[in-house]
Amino acid sequence: MTSNRTVLIVGGAGYIGTVLTDHFLKSGYQVRCLDQLLFNNQTVVLPFITNPNYKFIKGDMTDPVTVASSLKGVTDVVMLAGLVGDPITKKYPDESYAINDKGYETMVASLNGHGLDRVIFVSTCSNYGLIKNDELADEEFELSPLSLYAKSKVRIEQNLLGLKGKIDYSPTVLRFATAFGLSPRMRFDLTISAFT
Repeated sequence: MTSNRTVLIVGGAGYIGTVLTDHFLKSGYQVRCLDQLLFNNQTVVLPFITNPNYKFIKGDMTDPVTVASSLKGVTDVVMLAGLVGDPITKKYPDESYAINDKGYETMVASLNGHGLDRVIFVSTCSNYGLIKNDELADEEFELSPLSLYAKSKVRIEQNLLGLKGKIDYSPTVLRFATAFGLSPRMRFDLTISAFT
């Protein structure tokens, strides 16, 4: 079964991206991965390289030419790339700003006019900051980001959602809780893995 959909996964060689790639390929989608392999994790894409429905692009989402090229023929985009988590963004604030803020600004600015259907931006529940006991947060809950990581995510959410009525695609923001589980690009520095 082959789908007529081509999904661009920005950050497709990462912890979530590799699992998502496998899922999409098994579901019959065409998958294009844009990743600059900042963490020398190129071996994680090797199982996909021989799949005719998979294309890997080593490139940087901060480069408009690379982004425009990677979007050709794409129907949907999932944006996962970035320096993920509070510790790394605190340790490397300049790199964090270049990737998590300016990189996403470049990416978002490049999306319109390509006939995309869905654009999914993966954000974080860290956007809510510290929440009192037994209080539930939903989409309308006040955002109170504390870390550089969460502040970047809030800025990109606001940028993307503020484009409503000015763009030709449907943006969706998903505020993930801490990810956990096995992945070809395993991360043992995440909270659940550290607890385990």
